[in-house]
Amino acid sequence: MHSHGANGKCTCPSDLPYCVCGAKKVGNIITRKPIIATKEEQEENSRSKSAKLRIFEKI
Repeated sequence: MHSHGANGKCTCPSDLPYCVCGAKKVGNIITRKPIIATKEEQEENSRSKSAKLRIFEKI
């Protein structure tokens, strides 16, 4: 599976199972899905409804 953001400028077609273009890897995406605010947080803080937390680790 391609991680275009993590592999710099990946030029592989998206139907390939993994990156073969040799794009320099700059980090790893830690979260598969973005973390969203809990229902309680959304009720207390309306702006948190659109917030999505993604974790990216630079290497």
